[in-house]
Amino acid sequence: MNKALLTHLGSAIAGALILLCIPGVSKRLFHDKGATPDLPTPPHKSARSSALSPDSLQSSASPKAPEEQPGKDNLEELFDIADIRIPSRPELESYLVANNHPAEGYLAAGMILQDSGLMREALTRDPSNPHILFALASRDDFPSADRIEWARQLQEEQPRNSLASYLLASLTWNDNPRTSTLQSLAQVADPQEFHSFTSESMVALNDLLRATGCNPGGAALYATMAVDMAHLSPLLALSRNLQEHAMQAAPGEAIQARQSNAALGSSLAGEGDLISRLVGLSIQRNAYAELPPEAPLPLAGVEPEALQLSIEQSRNHIRELSKATETLRTSPELVEGYATRALVLGEIEALRWLDSRITPPSE
Repeated sequence: MNKALLTHLGSAIAGALILLCIPGVSKRLFHDKGATPDLPTPPHKSARSSALSPDSLQSSASPKAPEEQPGKDNLEELFDIADIRIPSRPELESYLVANNHPAEGYLAAGMILQDSGLMREALTRDPSNPHILFALASRDDFPSADRIEWARQLQEEQPRNSLASYLLASLTWNDNPRTSTLQSLAQVADPQEFHSFTSESMVALNDLLRATGCNPGGAALYATMAVDMAHLSPLLALSRNLQEHAMQAAPGEAIQARQSNAALGSSLAGEGDLISRLVGLSIQRNAYAELPPEAPLPLAGVEPEALQLSIEQSRNHIRELSKATETLRTSPELVEGYATRALVLGEIEALRWLDSRITPPSE
């Protein structure tokens, strides 16, 4: 297994584990069937005795972030069990030539090799492909002007996809008047229209690996673990900007900033992968930071007290589910079953399935 790849994957997994210690709230997560118990909707009080500060959102029982990253030996062992075979650059180039230079193939090859030139070539071959526009606009190894243009194109191609608006707002935050940006975010479509293309990236990686000789289970596992999540960085930057603006803006703009921040967090918390969900929880925490006692709630009907309870339950639930991955090293069948479900149903559902295979049913 390539040493650079193992380092990359180890860092990604460590980042996910550290995010488990970041508090937040996700109404959608808590009201998913099979998730943690539903919270009763608390009354919307006309006044609150005290606002939540970032520190008050931290649980005194919160575990510390892991001090060590997952060992490369453990990752290598897991990849050996899954029999993952990563194609070389010549093999990838041969595949692209033999298959009439598919745009999605160039994007996937660029992700595997971390080659921005191949990714740009994907856009050259299919200039209006929303998945490719999104992938390139999200990455900071392209010039800012290009990323902004691609985000605008994505917004034109998918006007109801709120992710395009969030991404564009992040990339142009320092260029546009705050009022204009907040008004644009206030007009964002229903959060259920949020589409991050993570599943499309997984499918592209999976298809390319299978076509170049990797077995189905191994290809699915690699696609799940190595999928490009570059969009989370600009979305986190947007959340921090909204949080800072809310703390110093006039009351009307502050309300808009908090509500947009909360909506962004809710959208991410509804994604099917672990890292997006954890980032969404963190962003929802940002929306409640330094909330004045008389200010409207960023999430309608969710009081600070309910938020704090949601933080604890959500983190604990995800942490418990994540423990099930330890069993993947015991069985190639479990690896294939988990990876296939993660590819089709999302990582959270795959973790629930894996947990059900190792947890005896209650009597």
